[in-house]
Amino acid sequence: MRRPTFALTALALALPSAALAEAHEELSIAPPLCDYGAPHPEAPAELAEFDFLIGDFTVTAHAYRAGAWTPPRPGPAPRWNGRYILGGMAIEDEWFDPDPGLVPDAPRGVNIRMWDSEAGEWDMSWLHTAGRQVQDLRAKMIDGRLTMWQVYPERRNFRAEFERLGPDSWERVTYAPDEQGEWQPTFKLVATRIPCSAGP
Repeated sequence: MRRPTFALTALALALPSAALAEAHEELSIAPPLCDYGAPHPEAPAELAEFDFLIGDFTVTAHAYRAGAWTPPRPGPAPRWNGRYILGGMAIEDEWFDPDPGLVPDAPRGVNIRMWDSEAGEWDMSWLHTAGRQVQDLRAKMIDGRLTMWQVYPERRNFRAEFERLGPDSWERVTYAPDEQGEWQPTFKLVATRIPCSAGP
């Protein structure tokens, strides 16, 4: 079922081509879900490490070039939505690029995140419509940073860190090793909450 949409002026987002811009005086993004569930009373305390994902977020994408982050990638913004699942014992978050209100058949992916108390780390699965391959990932706090890496298929040159920027914003920075084996930033996603009051 297609999600309903609400209007967002072209000042907020840019269409990828002049032809599309002429065809749409206003853009429409999918409205926030506003029903995200709640953590289970007996959920592990570590569930709060990823609770910044809960909600609906518009996302800007930035590359790291010449020692600085580039301006946001032009064009319609991606979308990242998160909610509690499995009775509040896990978190599910969805990725759309671009927002599904703009392109109903936009490429998309889904993460499932659950804390493994025995291993002392997060077990996560990622599936995207483009790859059709379930990826097995892990995450845990390393030196005070929520750090994620991929277990299967093996991806030794990938690492990502999440950071809260405030109650309504967070970022994910991707790293790759340089020639000396030192992790260097390559790509950043910055997420900003879409308030429920933005709905129709």
